[in-house]
Amino acid sequence: MTLQTLAPKWPSLKLSGRSVFLISGGIDSPVAAWLLIRKGVEPVFAYFDNYPLCDQAAEGIALETIRKVCERTKVQNSHVFIVSHSPDLQEILSKCPTKFACMLSRRVMFRVAERIAEREKCSAIVTGDAVGQKASQTLQNIVAADCVLSKVRVLRPLVGMNKQQIVTYAKEIGTYEISIRPGVASCGVPTNNPSTSAKKNQLADVEAALDMEGMVSRDVENARVISI
Repeated sequence: MTLQTLAPKWPSLKLSGRSVFLISGGIDSPVAAWLLIRKGVEPVFAYFDNYPLCDQAAEGIALETIRKVCERTKVQNSHVFIVSHSPDLQEILSKCPTKFACMLSRRVMFRVAERIAEREKCSAIVTGDAVGQKASQTLQNIVAADCVLSKVRVLRPLVGMNKQQIVTYAKEIGTYEISIRPGVASCGVPTNNPSTSAKKNQLADVEAALDMEGMVSRDVENARVISI
């Protein structure tokens, strides 16, 4: 099976505009990026670094998947924002119930990505979410994360795919073997019982304990930006 048989032929559309692609280095997000970039969406990448709550090798793995996607889509000189996210996680874990930590982390990342999107004149944020694949990807949790955005929307090219479909794409693109290396980024949240049905108002109440504006501003101001 080849990429030609995996990807159906749609009418050619000239898309304009840019999007912020959230890349973790895992299997899913590089596939999501490839699917939209090949349709003409110009990428700006963002990687949220959870070191030392995750392996130090995670950043290199994420950057390598980005390089592979850019190689396959013939994209050059894209910006990658590398955001230090571990201070956010540490603050969340110290001030908020652990079961909401994954969702609060995600809401911080979306707010940061929205700021990057404004700066880079992007119209959307792109993720590798697929419904039901992780605790943060239940329908209720997706809605509870997206509601923090007011200026851009989230695109999820993989939303209805199962894991085997995503893996098949990843192998064809050449990112699969990179993404399964030891050290790939984890969320960094030590919980075995994450909330799968968080409510918007509930999360807003919980995160009132955080200096959300300060966290987001710090993340954007201190982000490292490299070109690939």
